[in-house]
Amino acid sequence: MIKIYVLSGKRVQEISEEKFEEIKRKGYVFWIDALSPEEKEIKWLEKHVGFSMPPREVFGDIEISSKYAESGDAISISVSFVIQQKNEISVEPVFFFIRERFLVTLHYREIPSLNIFLNRLKNQETYIQFAESLFAQMINLEVDRIGDRLEILGRRIRSIWKRIFQEQSEEMIKDIAYYDELNITLRESINEKIRVLTRFLNSPLVNAQTKREIKILLDDLNTLLDYTSFYMEKIDSIQNSLLGLITIRQNEAVKVFTVIATVFLPATLIASIFGMNFKYMPELEWKYGYPYSLLLMVSVTLALLLWVRRKGWL
Repeated sequence: MIKIYVLSGKRVQEISEEKFEEIKRKGYVFWIDALSPEEKEIKWLEKHVGFSMPPREVFGDIEISSKYAESGDAISISVSFVIQQKNEISVEPVFFFIRERFLVTLHYREIPSLNIFLNRLKNQETYIQFAESLFAQMINLEVDRIGDRLEILGRRIRSIWKRIFQEQSEEMIKDIAYYDELNITLRESINEKIRVLTRFLNSPLVNAQTKREIKILLDDLNTLLDYTSFYMEKIDSIQNSLLGLITIRQNEAVKVFTVIATVFLPATLIASIFGMNFKYMPELEWKYGYPYSLLLMVSVTLALLLWVRRKGWL
């Protein structure tokens, strides 16, 4: 499915494929969004805007050569967008094709950032003169969303730091693991955008106005990258503290069981001795042997308990 948007002045309008050739002559900027396009739609893009379909496996590559390429007057870029839904964090690549006044976005899943960007275009009067400027504003929106996620992540990390001294639960461990995964995902996304935008900034096909926008974006991305480094250290510190607290709790439990076993060990020894029934045992004939053995066991146990309490082990 492809949707064609024409940006005329400060307005955006969706048009059909039939009207494309007619409006194309007016010199407007076009955004063509392709979601899981069919073969005939790919051929339409190739015919009308010179689109070059990338291999599907390129979407998963991490090499900068696979994410950014220039061919004649066209720029091909693959950028990952972070999608966060409930407890699921995923990264979805979007392929951008920029040529003259045309921007094509190709993806195989709904991208929230692109939907939000489209709504902004419809509700706000924004004058966009170049296709590469349209690309820069889309990336700018995704960078803003990354910044918002990091801001929320920072508050969650501070909250969990205060909670770990009151409770050490399995749910808390899951939360920490989730925040760690989110931070790493955002960090990888930021690094990718810095590499791609740096190449884009040095391209002779990009106009000066868009280059100024890209420089601001790169400054923002480097700032966000510093935050991810700080949060990574903070999460490591929380994990170490949580592990230490859990270890202390386990040691306390082991210590209690060890002291209890030690305290009752002499009584067990006494009971074992007096429980023997050899033929020649003088204790078997004692009239008060039973109460004597009980008194001895209780006395030794109480003495050991008092000694342990005095040592502060219980």
